[in-house]
Amino acid sequence: MTIYTRIKNGECSFTMIEEFDSAEKAANPSLEGKFVEVKIENVKLDFTTVKKEHDGKHQSASAEVPRPSGEETSEILGSEVPSKEVSSG
Repeated sequence: MTIYTRIKNGECSFTMIEEFDSAEKAANPSLEGKFVEVKIENVKLDFTTVKKEHDGKHQSASAEVPRPSGEETSEILGSEVPSKEVSSG
């Protein structure tokens, strides 16, 4: 079975709330308190990546798709330049 993983990359603003038993501990940025809540706001998605993972049954399978060369591309609608035709030989 093939599994696809989607990874979203972006930016956001967050607020993390922690509880401490003293003001001195709360003022020390290297200490971690008891987690209470986190709020995430202003999410901005920059890009998404999709990865194909194999389960080991088809080791020779490839996730690559061949791209056509410049001569193999078809004519683009609205283009003023006609595409080249490829001859077989």
